[in-house]
Amino acid sequence: MARQKDTGWAWVCVMGSFYVHFIVFGLMQSFGVIYVELLDQFKSSRSETAWIGSLLSGLVLLLGPVGVVVLGLLGTRATAVLGAVLACVGCSISFLADSLLFLYLSYGVLQGLGFSLLYMSAVVITNQYFEKRRSLANALGSVGGGLGTLVIPPLLQVMMSEYSWKGALLITGGLVLNCAVFGALFRPFYTRQELRDMKTESRTSDGDTREIARACSHAAFCFQVKSIFSMFTNIRYTVYVFGAVIGAVPYTIPFNHLPDLASDLDIPEEQSVWLISVIGITSLVGRLIFGRISDIPCVNRVAFFASASILCGAASMACPKLVSFPTLMAYSAFFGIFLGIWLYLQPVVVADIIGVDKLSEGFGLLICLEGVVVFLGSPFAGWLYDFTGDYAISFYVTGALYIVGGSIILLYEVVHMCRRSERQQSYSPNTATDHAKDIAGSVRAEEL
Repeated sequence: MARQKDTGWAWVCVMGSFYVHFIVFGLMQSFGVIYVELLDQFKSSRSETAWIGSLLSGLVLLLGPVGVVVLGLLGTRATAVLGAVLACVGCSISFLADSLLFLYLSYGVLQGLGFSLLYMSAVVITNQYFEKRRSLANALGSVGGGLGTLVIPPLLQVMMSEYSWKGALLITGGLVLNCAVFGALFRPFYTRQELRDMKTESRTSDGDTREIARACSHAAFCFQVKSIFSMFTNIRYTVYVFGAVIGAVPYTIPFNHLPDLASDLDIPEEQSVWLISVIGITSLVGRLIFGRISDIPCVNRVAFFASASILCGAASMACPKLVSFPTLMAYSAFFGIFLGIWLYLQPVVVADIIGVDKLSEGFGLLICLEGVVVFLGSPFAGWLYDFTGDYAISFYVTGALYIVGGSIILLYEVVHMCRRSERQQSYSPNTATDHAKDIAGSVRAEEL
């Protein structure tokens, strides 16, 4: 039984996705607040301490393929609830931490695994329920991440001043567990009975039936490495992944090190915490405004994504020259707007390039590769500080990587559009079927 997309329960799923993003990205991007306290607590180097936040952020992305497998086995609802429980346990037992190694395993690894399952569930369920308003729905869901980045840093600062950083993490564990309630809203788009019924139908039926049939054997499909990596036979997808992964290297650097940079400029902690919050609120504004704009058919969302990456880089390269609280606030505001676009457009662009029926594989592969490089960014920035004594080179590298990643995608997209426009008059840049000829071989002919 086919259901209507873009209406009804779809918006309930967006609400659940909103809270998941609020917690996952709010905590990931607030690590810089805890980072300053941990430096004082354990008297460790900046690069060693930064590994805690890098493990958390990196594993959320790196374990994307694991999330795909679990989604195929359990479905979106059960996967989200499982992720919430694991993340809650990881955050709460950090209360007992007496070493960095303990925090690596609890706050980094265990919580990162839980967050990865939550994030994949939220992304997949939103894109399953939406088609015409997919970009807007992803933007509204990811607004939770911006709001979390606005609210959670000052909230953590207040809790740490009252209960210490250990007490703050214990309380935060309760907030994380609420994701189980919102994850329970992720009702699968098709019931299991419908999936079983559709599995017996012909593979040569219409597109919706093919999508259902693929979902029936999703778990087995995920284990077929050849099928997952066949995404790379799409040249446009390959170029996009390459550029996005380069841009992901410095993703955690501003969030983890900007408060410490402000501390070096003798800016009080009560003020420096708002640098992260401003990134959050402007990210929220950017997603709301540009989420609607990017749904306009004539807007090329791939080029839009690339331009946002370049502007993030330009702002970060200017950051070392800013030496006062107002100018750093201006950096946070500008950077936040375009980082919000960079974040929320990722699953939308993947769906545009390869189709929503392959979104879980294509997006899972993308965030897995991003997770590998996210591990390196923050510790490398900490090492550069330990070596040079300031954050100038760290932010120059941050800016350069964002610019290079965006430029690669934008250059290919311009060439691609020019070639397509020469061959045909009508061309929709946001429709996956327009790019079927980029695929070498027929992935659709794979046995499900």
